[in-house]
Amino acid sequence: MLYRTAMSSAARTTPALTVGSMLRSAWTELIDEVFDQLVAAGFDDLRPVHRSILRDMLVSNLRPSELGARLGLSKQAANDLVREFETKGYITLEPDLDDGRAKRIVATERGWQASDTAQASSTAVGRRWAELVGEERYAVFEEVLRAIAAATRTP
Repeated sequence: MLYRTAMSSAARTTPALTVGSMLRSAWTELIDEVFDQLVAAGFDDLRPVHRSILRDMLVSNLRPSELGARLGLSKQAANDLVREFETKGYITLEPDLDDGRAKRIVATERGWQASDTAQASSTAVGRRWAELVGEERYAVFEEVLRAIAAATRTP
């Protein structure tokens, strides 16, 4: 026996894009290009899973536990990533001046080079988007994103 309702047989229209889906699309384009540029610049030991954590890992000067909390990772997973980045020469662990028992993640010269490469690539994507939509519109877009980012809990 086949069951049908008026709802299931009615043609559904594709919903309009949401802010989240548009941001995800832009983020995916940006981070994929940044990652490709990092690999092309010789940072080919990075893996796709590292894309979303590079900034937090390299320039935030966090404790491993803080990194894990920020990224929603268990302490074990955060420590595994920290050790991996340390082994690859991107970071080192240094004593926390506020708590002698704790360590802080500090970028090495290689880590700063990767960060600088990622920053340059991200800036290039922003310039391309500004050319696409116009400098003034892009400036407003960037200003609005800064305001939203400043108002959120996540640094």
